[in-house]
Amino acid sequence: MQHQELQNGAWPDNMRPPEAARYLRISVSKLAKLRMRRNRNSGPRYVKLTGVVIYRREDLDAWLSTHTVGGLDV
Repeated sequence: MQHQELQNGAWPDNMRPPEAARYLRISVSKLAKLRMRRNRNSGPRYVKLTGVVIYRREDLDAWLSTHTVGGLDV
């Protein structure tokens, strides 16, 4: 199955794990490991609807922001 491509050059608001992994530039496997119970507080928030995992882009961005290292706060 082909991954959803960017629409009009923008990432979708809601993404399945393969798209979310591409957005974060990590492997799908790493993202799955972050969903495991013991790592759940380490990974990005996600929604689970009828067994389908969906990541909201705003949650992925928030997770990335919490992992910023160095630099100046402006």
